[in-house]
Amino acid sequence: MFALSLTILPVFLLLLAGAVCQRLRFPSPAFWPSVDKLSYWLLFPALLFHKTSQIDFSNPLLSNYALVLILALLVTAGVVFIMAWFAKEPPPTASSMLQAGVRFNTFIVLALAGSVYGEEGLVLAALGASVLIPAVNVFLVVSMVLMHGPRSSTGKTYGLGRLVSGALIRNPLVIAIVLGSGTNLLGLTPILLISDMIAMLSQAALPMVLLAVGASVQLDAVRRVGLSFCLSASARFVVFPITIGLLCWLLGIQGLPALVAVLFGLAPTATSAYALARQLGGDAEKMAAYITLQTILSILTVPLSVWLSQYVFG
Repeated sequence: MFALSLTILPVFLLLLAGAVCQRLRFPSPAFWPSVDKLSYWLLFPALLFHKTSQIDFSNPLLSNYALVLILALLVTAGVVFIMAWFAKEPPPTASSMLQAGVRFNTFIVLALAGSVYGEEGLVLAALGASVLIPAVNVFLVVSMVLMHGPRSSTGKTYGLGRLVSGALIRNPLVIAIVLGSGTNLLGLTPILLISDMIAMLSQAALPMVLLAVGASVQLDAVRRVGLSFCLSASARFVVFPITIGLLCWLLGIQGLPALVAVLFGLAPTATSAYALARQLGGDAEKMAAYITLQTILSILTVPLSVWLSQYVFG
């Protein structure tokens, strides 16, 4: 357990370093939003392209792996809907609870997979991300439109199809996954010079992204969360990973693939949830608080949860 904590600790120290830099306004207040954009639009897509272009799509495990992650997403979402209904939360709060329950911070998942399980774990995490990122984006847009109506933050009304397609087409992570998987399936990788350049960019992705995630923590937002945070956090850190673990056991997925799959249920919710809450009528202030508190809470929950998953799956 102690050795495992030492393996995971550097990931969270980078998060802490980003938060401290932002608090000290170093190097400037405008620097970290720019790093966040660079990571989101260039560095992290390069990492996803690099890893998905290496996935062995002939592996018979892939269909069951995708099934586990999609079913866990749907089960967790159903639990959040029931929690919100019993708590009589208004739709804006309920939709933010939904995001907090089913969204995951891909950056942290890949950093944990690489830190704890090495290169093979990182490739498996990229595979899981290639399944869940499009699925989560489509599911959340559809759910939030049904809950709030198809109205954007500008007040304009858009059709559901346009919102869903926009969530996918304008998402650089989805584009990178499609391009990486496509070139892989067509046998076009490695691409002369391009693959080497993307591999170099991907090496910078995780440390820069973790610093930017840490800098995005908004302690001032943690003021009015109450019961809704406890419910969404229990869905995120308890329901999601346990569901993944049970489904892996039922479908006979053991060892490293199961351990990496569980990581998707252990990471805190994604910082991009705040932007979607603002765009589609969620409670953006509570969403910011959920993101901050889950990120802080994960420093305690992740080492214990990873240790338990290793005990169960070996």
